[in-house]
Amino acid sequence: MALDLDGFAVLRAVGSHAVLFADVRADAAKAARALIVKQLKNKTTTLQSARALRRALGDETFALVVDGLKDAEAKSLTTKLDKHHPELKTANPTWRRRHLLALAAGDVEPSAKAVKAKKVAGSKGAGTKRASEPEFLSDDSAGAVRKR
Repeated sequence: MALDLDGFAVLRAVGSHAVLFADVRADAAKAARALIVKQLKNKTTTLQSARALRRALGDETFALVVDGLKDAEAKSLTTKLDKHHPELKTANPTWRRRHLLALAAGDVEPSAKAVKAKKVAGSKGAGTKRASEPEFLSDDSAGAVRKR
């Protein structure tokens, strides 16, 4: 039976003895970045958890991870954290990354859902009469007369 090892303990040991693991430094950085991106993309990640992740990693490390995101990853993550922002659909990837960093830092809050204008009370659609129209039309040249 294979025993599971504690991945966090192993990563902690690798980090505290970086000289011993100098040959796999690039692999360790790649794995660490992949773990952070996977956590950010997780379904359960909220704005609060993204902010906690940023605090745990530090500003510089978190910014490096966000800068390394693919354009599609930055778009989906920004959409998840601030889905009602009006500029989100037309923004470029650089704007999305900056907005994501600002959201995680707490510099900006997510946009509220836009309120749609309500219809005027009493209007029921195309079949209703307008106030400016007369109740019935009478035109002698038309030749038709409405009976009541």
